[in-house]
Amino acid sequence: MNKLQPITPRQRFERVLYFFPLQLLFLHFKKNLFLLFFWVLLFSCTLNYFASNYGVAYQFLFPEYMGENGPVAFAMVGFALGGFILAFNLYTYILHGFRFPFIATLNRPFLKFSINNLILPGTFVVTYLLTSIRFQATQELLDKTDILLNVLGFCFGMFVYLLISLAYFTLTNKNVINYETTSKKKEDPDSLVKSKIHKNFRWYVNGSTKKEWRVETYLQNFARIGLARTARHYNRELLERVFTQNHFNASIFEMALVISFIVIGSFRESPYFVLPAAASVMLLFTMMLMVISALYSWIRGWTAFVFVIVFLGVNFALPDIPILNAENHAYGLKYDGEKADYSPEYISSINSNDSIVTEDFEHTLEILNRWRKKNQSATNLSAKPKLVIINTSGGGSRSAMWTMSSLMYADSAMDGKLLEQTFLISGSSGGMVGAAYLRELMLNKKQGKIDDLYNREYISGIGHDLLNPVIFSIATNDFFIRYQTIQDGDQLYTKDRAWAFEKQLNTNTNYLMHKRLGDYAAPEEAAIIPMMIFSPTIVNDGRRLLISAQPCSYLTQNKPMSGIGYTGALSEDIEFSRVFAKQNPMNLQFTSALRMNATFPYVLPIVSLPSEPPMEVMDAGMRDNFGTKTTLQFLYTFRNWINTNTSGVVIVQVRDLQKGRTEVRSGRTLLNRVLAPLGSVYGNVTKTQDYNGDQMIRYLSAWFDNSIDIVSFQLKHKSDTQVSLSWHLTSKEKETILNSLDEDTYQESLKRLKNLLEQ
Repeated sequence: MNKLQPITPRQRFERVLYFFPLQLLFLHFKKNLFLLFFWVLLFSCTLNYFASNYGVAYQFLFPEYMGENGPVAFAMVGFALGGFILAFNLYTYILHGFRFPFIATLNRPFLKFSINNLILPGTFVVTYLLTSIRFQATQELLDKTDILLNVLGFCFGMFVYLLISLAYFTLTNKNVINYETTSKKKEDPDSLVKSKIHKNFRWYVNGSTKKEWRVETYLQNFARIGLARTARHYNRELLERVFTQNHFNASIFEMALVISFIVIGSFRESPYFVLPAAASVMLLFTMMLMVISALYSWIRGWTAFVFVIVFLGVNFALPDIPILNAENHAYGLKYDGEKADYSPEYISSINSNDSIVTEDFEHTLEILNRWRKKNQSATNLSAKPKLVIINTSGGGSRSAMWTMSSLMYADSAMDGKLLEQTFLISGSSGGMVGAAYLRELMLNKKQGKIDDLYNREYISGIGHDLLNPVIFSIATNDFFIRYQTIQDGDQLYTKDRAWAFEKQLNTNTNYLMHKRLGDYAAPEEAAIIPMMIFSPTIVNDGRRLLISAQPCSYLTQNKPMSGIGYTGALSEDIEFSRVFAKQNPMNLQFTSALRMNATFPYVLPIVSLPSEPPMEVMDAGMRDNFGTKTTLQFLYTFRNWINTNTSGVVIVQVRDLQKGRTEVRSGRTLLNRVLAPLGSVYGNVTKTQDYNGDQMIRYLSAWFDNSIDIVSFQLKHKSDTQVSLSWHLTSKEKETILNSLDEDTYQESLKRLKNLLEQ
């Protein structure tokens, strides 16, 4: 009997160096950089390196499903990750499996290939679990039992998907031994590779022209390492039949994934099908891998070039391809028929129409007189009330929840006096969403529809998730063909993430704001509730679109003051109801007005309005994040009435960030130096607006006889309790917002506001 020869140090080194998992890792870095990009994104999201200020990591580390965080949500994320891992393995196996012909000699070749391709997926899973456990313990303050259940849910979901795929490939894939036993069957080898999405090519012939990657050892299973056998003594045609048959089965599985993806997206109206945001992102990545692997199998090295050509072709031909050029619309507006005139000449003509301005001015004076009568003291009719104007900042759900909770708390502490004395509310984004909901509750209270205006359940509702349905829509619909529509009256609109946002907002607010813009005209006119003026930014030329249930053309004039000889002032503001008078402006869904005012780039789509040329609008915060500009225009316009009928003005600023807050910069890297000019300009937009606003407010004393006071309710951020700018809030973030009501800075501002309104 021959004794086993001891291996030399060189052989031992080669067995480590040419270990199959290591060779696959080297393969990814050499030939799969695009594939590595997806893993970089997933690692960055999990470790809070990507869009950290917007709370992206929280969607991964503590997912939410149907308003609940728990094992079910984690299981869905795990299931989606299992799909991405499978797509990762399929992509590598289909495109690079021929480089390792020895795997055709193994039992269950795709399973063995996947086990050896575990370094990247395994590292991510471990990283995710450790980071999520720490996040749940330190930020969500969960006990060990809940954390364990969530982790088990994640693992269960992931393994369920992998087990399903394992069962499929175990039952369908064969190796050379299987084929040798069935070699008597007269089958055309090419008949085994008729994939619907991949090119039919001869694996071994294709691979024979390239140098094989050397492999000495491989993982037989998770506990055993084996020596790789050479495949050179096997018939080439037999090896090809194994690879092509495995390729065919993988293609069938990919087709099933694509079909399942489309089917899930078609049921997005049901909350049961709205997956956690992290799961949607992983599904999107999975779909992209499917498409790229199919395309690469057809055109190989030309893939990147074809992508560029297709992108440029679609870009220039987009206006002529309606199915790809699905614009987002404001629901309720009339888009068929005559378009509004959005020419500089027409805008200038209506903004300089003195008769219209006078009519609107007189109309608002009547509302101001009703407001004054409502707020007169019953015991002292000669006493003049303070005019209150609320300015609220943008900031997604954190601003919506902070605005609503801070104003609700203040109004409760003042026995309803704050909201009663408020005449106008302006601002942007999430702040206006929270203020609009509070105003709607105020109206419902006066109409006897609710008993308690200050019920904390309303604050909880405004803080519910809005991001999951948006991300889910992006992943399953918006990046592909938008084939679903929704009807509103006689108008048909395309469903996209904007529709998902409005639907979820209505759900979170008990459909109380499921109204038309015109539904608020009567209660505003009667001074029952404050006026609201939205001011989304017009993308075309940087102007502002003023949206209100009341006519307000007096805010669009830009005539020089007497004694000033300058006549070249541009018309900056455009009144929505006048420009779109023939497109049924008062039929606009109120949630669409809120959305247009809160269209943060890319998260929500830019809204296209029915004009010629098409007017496109986005977030009001780009021009007036705090509503200061609208407020100053209003105060200047009605300065004489305010001087005569009030004892002064109180501007209540609700801010989701502390004023004058500075960011601590990290070390100046080369990338920081390159991006600093652009980043500093964009990052300081709100600060620039503060500088301009403070400078303009300095001149208020020249317009008014009485005092102009500003009271700020500022959300206090601490180093360990940062609240992200997102449409999703974690439990810790919600707790931080509510706890800010007990901060000394808020209580001092509230005390000052009380004193001002009692004067």
